[in-house]
Amino acid sequence: MSKRREYEEMVRAKLAKLEAEVDALKKEIEATESELTAEHHSKLEKVGELSGQVRAKLQELAEAGEDSWEHLQEGIEHYYQALGKEVNSFNKL
Repeated sequence: MSKRREYEEMVRAKLAKLEAEVDALKKEIEATESELTAEHHSKLEKVGELSGQVRAKLQELAEAGEDSWEHLQEGIEHYYQALGKEVNSFNKL
């Protein structure tokens, strides 16, 4: 397996784990909808946007050639880390 494919699979697995956390948060939110603040809604929207950005970068990675994929790593890591921070900060609300 190529380094690009290994990296892609690793990021997909990490993203799946974070998205499972997001799904759990959404279920928790639905159960307590009346207690939610504007900050909760804002953070949830940001989590959704960041998740979409990670998915878009993963799609770019999947379509990139073996010679050009490495430049995408920085962007993927940036969005993935931002997504992780948002999920963690949401848990602290």
